[in-house]
Amino acid sequence: MLWFVTRRVLQSVLTVFGVVTAVFFLVRLSGDPAALLMPVEATTEDIARLRTELGLDQPLLVQYLKFLANAAHGDLGQSLRNRTSALGLVIERLPATLELALTAFVLGIALAFAIGLLMRLSSSQKLRTTLLWAAFIRQAIPVFWFGLLLILLFSVTLRWLPSLGRGGIANLILPATTLATYELGLYLRLFNAAMAEEEGQDYVRTAYAKGQSRTKIVLRHMLPNALLPLITIAGINLGVLLGGTVVTETVFSWPGAGRLIVQSVSQRDYPVIVAGVLVISVIFVFVNLMVDLIYGLLDPRVRLS
Repeated sequence: MLWFVTRRVLQSVLTVFGVVTAVFFLVRLSGDPAALLMPVEATTEDIARLRTELGLDQPLLVQYLKFLANAAHGDLGQSLRNRTSALGLVIERLPATLELALTAFVLGIALAFAIGLLMRLSSSQKLRTTLLWAAFIRQAIPVFWFGLLLILLFSVTLRWLPSLGRGGIANLILPATTLATYELGLYLRLFNAAMAEEEGQDYVRTAYAKGQSRTKIVLRHMLPNALLPLITIAGINLGVLLGGTVVTETVFSWPGAGRLIVQSVSQRDYPVIVAGVLVISVIFVFVNLMVDLIYGLLDPRVRLS
């Protein structure tokens, strides 16, 4: 077990290191931030002087090695535009991102749980097919487009809900629904397959032979076992949700870390981009690591593999 944990932790550290390294070099392909930071009337000499002040005139490998040395001490640099800690800006926006992602996570599981039970308890095959197709059609629609459709319907046409910004629960409904419904098709397919597999087990046939009602058999006997694969995939998708908030936050002007990263890309604010990707990747990898470790504790075959 110790080797299993050590291997998973090392893989997680290498994953984060690889992501940050790739982002460090890729963002520098977007152009020179000094030209954006200087006024229009600035001369070439002024821009060159600013590049020297920011250390952007040094070879890329030297910049990278300095970044690693500073990052080892928790310093990811200062925002080129705000001249404040890049990591501090990301941490300041992180609660809004976590609020949106966790709400969408809980809402998605609750919807999958309710619709899945309805499909299993209902004797109507037409209802099951309709619900599955609706979930699949939703998954086929890009997140940004579905968010815009919700804004058009509930904010512009019906005027029921606000579409922009972060405030009360009303501001959270549309962006959380946009994220929560995206993986609903996957959850329902897994839940339906798991319930179908459980229905063929001996203990279910025994319960039917004892005269127990279908509702009692589904809720008391089949459901606990069928939830295991759903919860596992949902745990992995929690990390995916954190990455998916980048688009959703932009559509709904949600002041989270994802929107900050998008704004920083357009402004070529390298330190903030790297800090944002680092924080989100650490959370993503940590969630997947926890899922792996829990699986290793519950199933010895995972540790042996």
